[in-house]
Amino acid sequence: MPINKLFDGNIETMRQALTLRQERQGLIQSNVANLETPGYTGQDFNFAKVMQSVMSGQGELARTHKGHIQLDAMAPGKNRELVNENRPVDLDQEMVKMAENQLMFQTIAKTIGKKFDSLRYAIDEGGK
Repeated sequence: MPINKLFDGNIETMRQALTLRQERQGLIQSNVANLETPGYTGQDFNFAKVMQSVMSGQGELARTHKGHIQLDAMAPGKNRELVNENRPVDLDQEMVKMAENQLMFQTIAKTIGKKFDSLRYAIDEGGK
């Protein structure tokens, strides 16, 4: 049985959310790294909007033959509709974004861990 069917598709959704959080972390870090670059404006993307498009399958290529390679919708090269904030980078705002993003990443990762812990418990206790 595929692991995704075991948890009603939640593991795959959380995997996608973790990947998007990782991408957003990279953008925030890039903004901080370019803090003093003349003319640089911060970039970000709307996490909720991108996650919704990923979950609905928008932008995925259709497989017309079973021999075709399945492409991952979360491929890093995919256009994330970056928003150019048209303002200089504010370190305080970027640090708040980074803290929020890290907290959300940790929450999702712990949720995945709890799902596997419950599976481990069912396996261990089922044998007694």
